[in-house]
This record gives sequence, C-alpha cells and structure tokens, in this order.
Amino acid sequence: MAEPLCLMTVHAHPDDESSKGPSTVARYRSQGVHTVLVCCTGGEEGEIHNPAVVLAEGEDLGARRAKELADAAAVIGYDEVVMLGYRDSGMPDSEANAMPEAFANAPLDEAVGRLVAHIRRTRPQVLVCYPDKQHEYPHPDHLRAHEIAYVAFDAAADPTLYPEAGEAHEIAKLY
Repeated sequence: MAEPLCLMTVHAHPDDESSKGPSTVARYRSQGVHTVLVCCTGGEEGEIHNPAVVLAEGEDLGARRAKELADAAAVIGYDEVVMLGYRDSGMPDSEANAMPEAFANAPLDEAVGRLVAHIRRTRPQVLVCYPDKQHEYPHPDHLRAHEIAYVAFDAAADPTLYPEAGEAHEIAKLY
C-alpha cells in the first residue's frame, strides 16, 4: 500500500511561504496532497516595509509574524506548519547574526536532525527548498535553510543517521 502523498517545503522565515511557491502548494493541496511547511526561524529580525502596518504597543515583530504565518498558511492551504525553533539571524555583520541562538550559528548536525525528524514523521515524496545559487539575496538564514534541506534529504534515508528521529524515509524528489 502506497503512503499518502506529501509535499514538504522548507523556508527560513515567516513570510517566505507567501513569496516562494505558494501557488504550487495550493495546487497540490487542492488535489489532496498533504502539505507541510517547515519554517526554520521566528522572523524576529525582519522589517515592516508597509507604513500602514504598525505594531501594537508591547507587540514584538516575532509575535506579529507568527500570527501572519498562521493566517498565510491557512490561505495557501498548508495542512501543517512546523517551527524548527531557531532565532532569525538577521543580515550579515548585524548584532543578531552574532547571537548563538541564531539559525546561521546553529550546529549543522543539530539543525539537520530536527528537519530529519519531521521528514521521517510526515514522509514526504517531494521536498522543496531554496536553490544552490542565491546571489541576489544571500541572507544567512536562506543559505542555512538550503544547506540543512540538502543534507537532510540524504540523511533521512540513512537508517544509521539520526536513529532517534524515527524510521528512515527516502524522499523521491528534491526541488
């Protein structure tokens, strides 16, 4: 018996799901494919470019982006949103980029292990992540999301790696 169809996307921050492939996810969801969004950070270092959007008194950007992520995921049609739990790294040479809890500074093995656990749990046939070449916007978190997705793609299929993360699973396609 074949496993249910599943598509997993890996994004760096809340809002990336809305600008990178939402119509593809919506299409496959409308065809009954289980859709999973993995968001690596909380987006705490993002910027608000729309002057009509103002944070409420005491509201932080991470909380706002969490709400916006939930709303966007519902509109796009994601069945599941998984937060990997890292802090936004900010741009290169920023204060945030030097923080030990920043995604760009997370140990590779740890970040890959977190993603492998979700791959093995949801068992996608397709994994979508950022491309190799990111010359136009080389954000540290986008680069790291690409790196962990590529490593996790192979690691999830190897039963000797991350045995605590569940039964090995080979993903058919990586885009």
